[in-house]
Amino acid sequence: MYGWLTALGLTGTLSRAQSPVALERLLQTLNQKRGTYFLYDEGLLKGVRITASVNWKAPTETILATLLTGTGLTFRQLNDCYLIESGPTIASPAPASRAAGQTVTVSGFVREKDSREQINGATVYAGTAATTTNPYGYYVLRIPARDTVELTVSMVGYQRFYRRMSFVKPGSLDIDLMPNTLLDEVVLTDAAGERALGSARTGRLLLPAAQIASTPALLGEKDVLRTLQFVAGIQPGLTGQVGLHVRGGGADQNLLMLDEAPVYNANHLFGFFSAINVDALKNVKLEKGGFSSRYGGRLSSVVDMAMREGNRQQLKGAAGTGILTSRLLLEGPLVRGKASFLVAARRSNLSPVLGNFIASVVEDYSGTAWKAGFYDLNAKLNVDLNRSNKLYLSGYVGRNHFGGGDSLNQTQRWLNELTWQNQTGNLRWNHLFSEKLFSNTSLIFSRYDFETHRQYVSTAEPRAGLVTDFWRYFDGLTDVTVKSDFDYFPVSRHHLQVGLISTYRAYRLNGFQMTTSSALENQSGLEKTASLETSAYAEDTWQSGNRLTLSAGGRLTHYRSGGHTSLRAEPRLAIAVKLTEKQALRASFSDMSQFVHLLSNTGLGLPTDLWVPATDLIKPQRARQVVLGLVRDFNPRWQLTVEAYRKWMRHVISYREEADFIGITSAVRAAEVSWERNVTSGHGQASGLETTLQSHSGRLTGSLNYTWSVTRWRFPELNNGKAFYPLHDRRHSVSLTGLYTFTPRLRLSAAWTFSSGNPFSVPVSGVPSFGHWGLGKPDVAISPSEQLFGTETPLVQVQTAFSNFRAQASHRLDVTLQADLGRGRFRHRLEVGAVNAYGRRNPFYYDLIINPAGVLSLRRVSLFTFVPSVNYLVYF
Repeated sequence: MYGWLTALGLTGTLSRAQSPVALERLLQTLNQKRGTYFLYDEGLLKGVRITASVNWKAPTETILATLLTGTGLTFRQLNDCYLIESGPTIASPAPASRAAGQTVTVSGFVREKDSREQINGATVYAGTAATTTNPYGYYVLRIPARDTVELTVSMVGYQRFYRRMSFVKPGSLDIDLMPNTLLDEVVLTDAAGERALGSARTGRLLLPAAQIASTPALLGEKDVLRTLQFVAGIQPGLTGQVGLHVRGGGADQNLLMLDEAPVYNANHLFGFFSAINVDALKNVKLEKGGFSSRYGGRLSSVVDMAMREGNRQQLKGAAGTGILTSRLLLEGPLVRGKASFLVAARRSNLSPVLGNFIASVVEDYSGTAWKAGFYDLNAKLNVDLNRSNKLYLSGYVGRNHFGGGDSLNQTQRWLNELTWQNQTGNLRWNHLFSEKLFSNTSLIFSRYDFETHRQYVSTAEPRAGLVTDFWRYFDGLTDVTVKSDFDYFPVSRHHLQVGLISTYRAYRLNGFQMTTSSALENQSGLEKTASLETSAYAEDTWQSGNRLTLSAGGRLTHYRSGGHTSLRAEPRLAIAVKLTEKQALRASFSDMSQFVHLLSNTGLGLPTDLWVPATDLIKPQRARQVVLGLVRDFNPRWQLTVEAYRKWMRHVISYREEADFIGITSAVRAAEVSWERNVTSGHGQASGLETTLQSHSGRLTGSLNYTWSVTRWRFPELNNGKAFYPLHDRRHSVSLTGLYTFTPRLRLSAAWTFSSGNPFSVPVSGVPSFGHWGLGKPDVAISPSEQLFGTETPLVQVQTAFSNFRAQASHRLDVTLQADLGRGRFRHRLEVGAVNAYGRRNPFYYDLIINPAGVLSLRRVSLFTFVPSVNYLVYF
């Protein structure tokens, strides 16, 4: 069996062999210089040493001929690799006469050898036949029946698998891949791996967990959403936050799934960090165009995060701490080789420091004792009942808090607190009906809760400690989903996916409770509503010869909420045409519908943002997107992708200009005002051009991404009906990411980003006011703290138009140095890094103030001018 893909980093090169050098080391040097892949049996090269002089400037095949002379070994090209084998060069095998013209089906699971976890997105190919494993690691490959077939499996982060075998009748083959901890582990690549030209999908990326772990991060905290912001076509809302705005869409238009369960608020600490613990993840799949019919319910993107399953062979773990968090990871077998578990937990450090930081961002509350923090917990169990039946149980819980208090007067103290939390769970059953039919059935639970309260506590005797006034606001939603997905491989070159999914959502809207010293003023209330969303989908992926791949299908969705019902058909089409062996053209069309909305009037991703259902008054959102792209492989190391898109969005929602944020404006709630009457809808258009150049292998890997984009929204009831640019519109964006491997145990990663300024609606004048409650009103600029608690502002700020000011451009450099120390049972990792290494003062937001001279001026607020970090982890 062949299995080693050379990728070791060497500290030097060899121009002339002064003494015998191991052949394997010379092949590794050639891999590093040329990005050329080699496949060989490790035992075959053991003990082979070379004394010949090497001209590293000669063609690759000339160098190989020189190296292998007199060794009894030979080489030949196999797809994008060179295969090193013994004996004379073997011609490509011809079909056996007994199987001429026939095809056979090979199927099985692709797994990680050490942990036995199944691998999603691995490429399996034999000759011109190719496929990828589904989300559960299963593949089916139709190949010509031959006496000898060369089967290759590749996946970023793993050593390639190669085996020559006979297939004259259908059979099953489970494949184990060895993890590759060397140069190739952190390449952002198409889901189809090195055979990217075989995929019809546009806008699809597979992000291995190792990629995220090696990306520079704020305070050293590895972050899925922040890493995705380096991808072409994805913009943050405000500098420093983890919200995603994909191809002109809003933050609520992204479907974030953790082991198939939707996460409704994926933010920690008001959007400065995401709520997803990277330690628990296996990989992340992103779709931002050419959507699979399997996904629905959002307009802009799907971020499908798969949790690890836990090591089935031995107990392992990791523990560590840094400036922001402390963490613990445990995984191991319950029944060796059959069942395993995984638990990953983390919690924030320095609660008072974080609290004061958040308070300083939202408002200056000097003298107040603020605290902030979060924790999250991921857990997963899986059991192999037999080869045809597997059970999985996974769950997640994450909670945030922010609060503080201070003396109100000599007899009272006030206390404010916010909490928000997510809970998800998924019970999943994989079943193999036959080698051609695979199914997955899931029962999914997700819940999101938000609560804020303010209370006044007596500090004077004899009523010390007694709450004299209390105000509480809360909202949230719970959904329960049942779904079944089927993968069917009826004939050669066809892959049919069908499924049924039904989601029940229960909304808790504008809940409030008010208790005062006067019992006559005590009030409470809660708006409850629910919706049922049921979808059926089907999609056929068809390969016609070696030049054309076509995916055609769609979804049919029935939605009901209260008295409102709707039926939506969503066609999907994706096509890839192979122009040459190294170049392919791709195109796609997607129709998407969204039946749940996020009400926000800050764009900050605050937990006060309110999830609401589509109704008779508030129609479901809809988007149509067309994409045209070109993929070009220059060599095995470099790949260029260019995509142009156009998106049309309908029924995008926003608050009306006269609307207040219900329940938070003050302690008095207008019970007769419905949230629907505070909302207006409009349309939007987005266009863009995205270019990505990637390096797949070698000592230096990384990508260069450039995006040109423009997004315009138009609401008949906003901005006098004129079109305007939303907060996340940025004309130009550039990101340059790189990982340099000095040795397998020492790595330096860096990321430089540049983006044009985003638009703001800034006031043009202001007049003093003696106490003005005006949250959400068009003539008042509000701070995040006012959104959260309500406050009096001394300056009434007057705006005349939306998006009347564009911020300065932002750019920064982030760096991280990783060093792996120790051997044997305990291994250590030390990380030292910095965000915004050269201290650029990038704008976070702008505010209108009266300066000491009494003149109105615009103030730029900047965050994270230079943030160093140190993290330490121990693996056992």
